[in-house]
Amino acid sequence: MSPVVLAVREILHRWKSSALNVIVVAAVTGSLVYFSVNNFGFQKELGRNARDIGSNVVILPIEVDQFAYHTAGGFAVETMPSVIVEQIVEYKASLNHLIPMLERQAVCEFGNNRVQARVVGISASIALPGRPKSPMQKAIKKDTVQLGSALAEKLGVSRDTREFSVAIQGQSFVVSRINKCNGTWQDAVAFMELAAAQSLFNAEEQISRIEAIECTQEQCEQTGLKSDVVLAAELARITDQAVLLRREDIAEARSKLRIISRENLGLLQNMLWAVLAISIMGLSSLNSIQRKSEIGVLQSVGFGQSRVAVLFLLRSVLLTLLGATIGVALGATLCYWQSLELFDSTGKKFSVDWAAAGLVGLIAILMGAVAALLPAMLAAMKNPAELIGRES
Repeated sequence: MSPVVLAVREILHRWKSSALNVIVVAAVTGSLVYFSVNNFGFQKELGRNARDIGSNVVILPIEVDQFAYHTAGGFAVETMPSVIVEQIVEYKASLNHLIPMLERQAVCEFGNNRVQARVVGISASIALPGRPKSPMQKAIKKDTVQLGSALAEKLGVSRDTREFSVAIQGQSFVVSRINKCNGTWQDAVAFMELAAAQSLFNAEEQISRIEAIECTQEQCEQTGLKSDVVLAAELARITDQAVLLRREDIAEARSKLRIISRENLGLLQNMLWAVLAISIMGLSSLNSIQRKSEIGVLQSVGFGQSRVAVLFLLRSVLLTLLGATIGVALGATLCYWQSLELFDSTGKKFSVDWAAAGLVGLIAILMGAVAALLPAMLAAMKNPAELIGRES
């Protein structure tokens, strides 16, 4: 009778212990897969949420009085050439998601209501080559505006109002949306396309500022450099018409969110790997050790050392393979449900890292094989008479 048939018969005969082996392997493997197979999706969702904390770098015209700028709530009338954006992209500075803006104070009108408000021409975010391209700021359609909630209330319009226009500087713009209240200066702003604002305010090829996200925080922490110093030095090599401000609290919050999440996930995965190793090797080794008398019987009826080892190896591999397959399927299914429930910022997309899933399953099988093979080989090397009759 072949070792495969014997292994299957032995599994069916000892179905309780075999089922326990499969359940343990499936549970631990499934947990590992749950935290590994969709790691890319998790990191992408985490990065998107960290990005949405907001821009932490502001590039202003060199002439801006920073005291007056902050006193006015982050508003300045000075401008700089918009070509600076292209220069930053060409230089491949340590930034991403560049958002150029042109800001002015202007009269906004709706019906009999007139309000002096902040008007911001804004471009869609610009990704630098080789960096994440998912837009942080989407483009605003030409000849339309978006009203902040406070400005809309001041003009006497609500989110339920349909198909209406407001006049800015005497020019009519269709209101595409009224933004939700977010508790910042943006609630009192009218947003429009950058090119439209440049034309409206006679500021062709001019911008008031550039907002961006830095890409140097973690690298600088590892080398002991200061991110603001590195970024300022880069900007100085690009242009002498701009100055850089860095929002330290936002940068620190984004960096800590990424680091803590990554380290906690890594620690949890390492712990699960240890539990998987202990579980598989413990169960497989225990099975081989407890069946020393059976190994003696098999040897006495003509099974050589290699066939005995192969029998135990096949049993362990079959059980581990079954458990790992169930675990991978369960873990991947849980990841899918998680993506639908939690991955809102990335569009509830599910991205399976099958390489990670396959690695988990392969290592589980190898652990089971080694754990079963070593005790069986040691027992098979002994005299059958020494093994037969021993209590399990």
